[in-house]
Amino acid sequence: MCWLAGATAQSAVAQIDSAHLGVASCSGSTCHGAVERLKGSSVAQNEYITWSRRDKHAKAYAVLGEERSLRIARNLGIGDPRTASLCLDCHADNVPQNMRGPQFQISDGVGCEACHGGAKSWLGVHISGATHRENVAAGLYPTEDPKARAEKCLSCHMGDEKRFVTHRIMGAGHPRISFELDTYTAAEPAHFTIDKLYVQRKGPVNGVRVWAVGQAMSLVRFMDAVMDPKHAPNGLFPELVLFDCTECHHSMNLLRWEPRASTGLPPGLPTIYDANAVMLRIIAQRVAPAEARTLSEHMLALHRATTQNWAAVQREARAVREAANQLVPVLEAHDFGRDDMRALADGLIAAGINRQAVAYPDAEQATMALGSIVNAMKVQGYVSEAQAKSLSGPLNGLYESLAKDDVYRPETFVVALRDFQKAFAQVQPKNGP
Repeated sequence: MCWLAGATAQSAVAQIDSAHLGVASCSGSTCHGAVERLKGSSVAQNEYITWSRRDKHAKAYAVLGEERSLRIARNLGIGDPRTASLCLDCHADNVPQNMRGPQFQISDGVGCEACHGGAKSWLGVHISGATHRENVAAGLYPTEDPKARAEKCLSCHMGDEKRFVTHRIMGAGHPRISFELDTYTAAEPAHFTIDKLYVQRKGPVNGVRVWAVGQAMSLVRFMDAVMDPKHAPNGLFPELVLFDCTECHHSMNLLRWEPRASTGLPPGLPTIYDANAVMLRIIAQRVAPAEARTLSEHMLALHRATTQNWAAVQREARAVREAANQLVPVLEAHDFGRDDMRALADGLIAAGINRQAVAYPDAEQATMALGSIVNAMKVQGYVSEAQAKSLSGPLNGLYESLAKDDVYRPETFVVALRDFQKAFAQVQPKNGP
């Protein structure tokens, strides 16, 4: 899938318009650049070190100087990608000049304030020992909240009113972008530790809830993009980035197409990207069955509308968006427990084995989801460390089946999924710690 999001999206939280002071304002040895945790600190204090050494966000600007980036820029005719807003808007904290403090460096890439908000309004409150709630009230972005985090991440990993990865950009050579909120938080890697102090300050964390809310928000933002007038068909072509890239971009010798009841489309027609809808339907079938039916009906109608006219597409996209948006508070409030996690894993497995979710984006999202569920079961104490470890091999097998999207074979994924199913069936979750 090629990711994008809507120009009409409303932010999950009100943001304070504040200057960005730069990464240097957070990296002191008594702040977030410490090698060892100071006595009495509620955080590890090595967050800057984790970000600068291990997080790809810290290298996002540097990537723009690599040959591939330079070639993409030449293909697009935009000059140096290190000065082009088309690139900087996602590869750096590209706030306006009048919002940059004296220590701000665009070369820092996607730095602290790109995610946590301009620090001028909240830094003083933050270092005074204020509570997390007081920090947020002063302008710190609440990344611990799944919906707010999804909004922030999707602003680049899909796009927003000023960022949009079009098919033209992909055609120029930009890599395919994939995203899932819980998995990408862990792989970042996360520069926070969920311990008792974290829970006291910010509340409990449930990875399955993060995954579920992320799927709903991704679908909401994708429908915003579908409805955006800028993405209406232009001449013969629609905005092709709205469709599943992998349906067309694979060897002609690979027979990959399979009928899917959820689309009702015949072979030969590109399918609008729907992996988030597939995931959200499985989630809703467990949490809110009536809403799951509504979502399925409108997604089927949306697929049909892509063969009719733009007005029909906009109408059904609006209905899908509303259905997904209504699920967000339901998922935020739901306490995903042991039985939910087991049922969701079973639902994901069944959708693949029944070959209704074996398109590459569906398989990719399902694999990340299963990983999130296993990790959440371990964190919540539903399975032991050893039980979770016994599932790592089958999970790696799923990822290996997805290693190359251009030669992906659904039957290989299904074999790996059956292996995971067997291993998962041997794990007997307990009630918790």
